[in-house]
Amino acid sequence: MTDDEVAATLAAAFAHHRAGRTARALDGYVRILAVHPAHPDALALAASAARSAGDAALAVELGRRAAKAAPERADIRYNLGNALSAIGDPVAATEAFRAALARDPTHADATANLALALARQGDDDGAEATYRAALALDPDHRMARLNLGNLLGEHARADESLAALREVVRRHPDLAEGHYNLGLALLRAGDWVTGFREYEWRWKTEDFASPPRHTDIPDWDGRPLAGRPLLVHAEQGLGDTLQFVRLLPLAVSLGARVTLEAPTVLVRLLTGIAGAELVTDHVDAAAFDLQTPLMGLPHRLGLTLGALPPTTASLTADPARVTHWRQRLRLAGDAEVVAIAWRGNPNSPADRGRSLDGAVRLAPLATPGRRLMAVQKLAADEMERADVASGWRVAGTGDLVVEHPGPNFDAGRDAFLDTAAVLAAADRVVTIDTSLAHLAAALGRPTEILLKRVADWRWLEDRADTPWYPTARLHRQTVAGDWSGPIASLARILAPR
Repeated sequence: MTDDEVAATLAAAFAHHRAGRTARALDGYVRILAVHPAHPDALALAASAARSAGDAALAVELGRRAAKAAPERADIRYNLGNALSAIGDPVAATEAFRAALARDPTHADATANLALALARQGDDDGAEATYRAALALDPDHRMARLNLGNLLGEHARADESLAALREVVRRHPDLAEGHYNLGLALLRAGDWVTGFREYEWRWKTEDFASPPRHTDIPDWDGRPLAGRPLLVHAEQGLGDTLQFVRLLPLAVSLGARVTLEAPTVLVRLLTGIAGAELVTDHVDAAAFDLQTPLMGLPHRLGLTLGALPPTTASLTADPARVTHWRQRLRLAGDAEVVAIAWRGNPNSPADRGRSLDGAVRLAPLATPGRRLMAVQKLAADEMERADVASGWRVAGTGDLVVEHPGPNFDAGRDAFLDTAAVLAAADRVVTIDTSLAHLAAALGRPTEILLKRVADWRWLEDRADTPWYPTARLHRQTVAGDWSGPIASLARILAPR
């Protein structure tokens, strides 16, 4: 292949690359590399195309070859850092970004991505300084300012976080992530009117947990409906649904005939809930004049922090199931029964720093005359036979006996009906911030919720109570990552008198 042929092949491959025809682009780059295996441009562009195609490992391999072929080029080191970040190696990515900056100290993107790699390694001080360095190079760098605002928020520097996020929105009014993250910060600060308005941008962000649904039905704008049928559809997690269903009567008060579309596992639990004519997991879209996502109700209703309707319990457990579990677990004795949950969904981004590392962390709650009852689903190897009412306990807790209802608990289509029944039969619930916290509190049970230092927006800031649930108390970390304080404080509160 002559130099002219190489140039022509590279240009054609790059044109395919820019047009999104990644496979054809890679084919061209590979043909060049078959003849010139150290061609820096072909290597660098092939690495970029591989990463676009989702093959981060190949992108790393090609990027390393490109860096060796052209050791003076900052752009190649920068792209290698991005590929290393994509395969989950922030340490190697840090090295690559630093190498890029050694060659070009003015590279704002490399500086911002170095900050992100440092944050992923837990070096938040280094990350903050590096985000600020990126902004010094480029004050309009969107992701540097956005990530800085989020980082400040994670460290309870609320005013600084809000200022940074507001500046992101001012400079980049079309950046959905800026509006969305500003909304979360405002909601945590208690500004629900502005916060829920900004929260509407969630649907335009990349990789949002719930894709938009029922977009073929006109969106309700919150005005009175005069008997028209309104579809309210759940979004995001089970806890979100359990929390926000209490707002359905407000939509009814504006004349709506409400149908709630909910996750299958919640349908029977929510059937009969105030405000919904029907609860289902599947609807005929043609039957509705208007629709709204469930967590969009506060925005459409103009809800303020002080206007949340007071209610002790928005859900009710099935009395027959409560009786069944009382008898099966022998919960009618003199011992106090405390239902506990110590972890959430490990696959959820929200679980970072939220879960305890095991049931044994709640050992300070164990006292004579008190039974600890796990109310979360466990794998088979996390349970063992025991001489307790259900015949099962949590494995690996040593002398600490944590009972469990058994292998079939919380299984099947209507799992939450049994979970609700056990929670209703218990004297108290102790849990981290997960769907079980919302279920217990929505049932009106005395609920103690353990929260990390900067908790999810719905729990506001610096409060031991919550307007959502009058029977719930919040126990917050005072030091990020340290659960000993809130657990010790809870143990003192629950100590027998």
